[in-house]
Parts: sequence; C-alpha cells; structure tokens
Amino acid sequence: MRLFRMKANLEGANRLPEFLEGNYVCYGRPGIGDLDKISKADLREQLAKAYRLDGQELDRRLEEYCDFASGMQDGDYLIVDDGERLHLGDVGDYYYLDHFDNLEECSGHRRGVTWLRSLRREDLHPELLNFLGREGEIGMFGRPVTQEELENLLTKPAASGSRLIDEETIMEALGILKEVMRSDDAERRERAAIAILQAARF
Repeated sequence: MRLFRMKANLEGANRLPEFLEGNYVCYGRPGIGDLDKISKADLREQLAKAYRLDGQELDRRLEEYCDFASGMQDGDYLIVDDGERLHLGDVGDYYYLDHFDNLEECSGHRRGVTWLRSLRREDLHPELLNFLGREGEIGMFGRPVTQEELENLLTKPAASGSRLIDEETIMEALGILKEVMRSDDAERRERAAIAILQAARF
C-alpha cells in the first residue's frame, strides 16, 4: 500500500474539523469539473488558468491533483496535517460532487476516509517527520509500505544505547556466565562464551 500526506490548510482555511466530522478529505479549486473525466493535458491547462502558474510550480500542482484523483487508491493510508494536529486515515475512492464545486463550499473533489487515529509528532520516526515536512499540499511517500513498516514509521526509534534491563541485572547475568565458563562441561563453557561475546557487541 501507499502512504500519502496532505495539508489540512487549503486555500487559507483549516479544513481538518470538517474532514474529521464528515469522514472525507477534499482538494482542489472549483470550476475544473470531475477529475475522472478530464485528460492530464486539459487539467494542466485548467490549472495554469486557475493558479496563474507555469513551469515547475505548475508541474508540482498538476502532480498534486493527479495524486489526489488517481494516485491514491482505495485502502491506501493518508496523514492529514493542520500544523498542530496529525490524523491517520484509510482512504476510499475519488468522487465528485457538482453541487459542492463552488467558491463557497470548495469541496467538490473528495475522497472518503476512515479515520484510524490521531498522531503526535514527538512519537513519529524521523523518516516520517521528514516526509511530512516537505513542501506542497499533497505528497506520496517514496516507497510502498507494509502494515508492519507503517507501524514502525509511526514509532520513534529507541535512543541508541537504551536498555530495557538495568545495569545491575546485566552485570549479575555476566557474572553467572563467567562462572559457567569455568565449568567442567565443555559445551556449557562454549555456550557461556558465545553469550558473553554476543553481549559485548551491544
């Protein structure tokens, strides 16, 4: 599956409250029409007029529209960010609502979302934080992720050298292994030596 990011502050307004309440996300300016029914070339032309852009900025905006309309697939994951809060959701298919495609509502282009959980920046892996901090309103993570990889990205790695067992217990265990190394049993001595050498690597 793919992982996407999306800013909740669109066209100067924070849309996160309505996204969470309505179980959807929206993106794009009104007047373009159903994104499923427009070619990429025509969409580029429409965006050039709507945003008054050209060159790389226009290419970037076009890519964002394409990511939203067709890059995301049903079952992909999306993190929506309003600058303070982060929410993870499972996205559904793209759909178009003509009666919401106006300057007042500005939400004609939509995807349903099943919200899964809220996130805290301080809990996230640096790789994910780097992805969320990139420019642009929408972006796709650089590689597909499994459920296990996603969970790893949502978890800050343990500090280098951190221990789950206190120092005193570790020293006691090493003392026992040293005693076993003096055993008459050659196999027990060998296992103890291996355990000590493995411990020395950490």
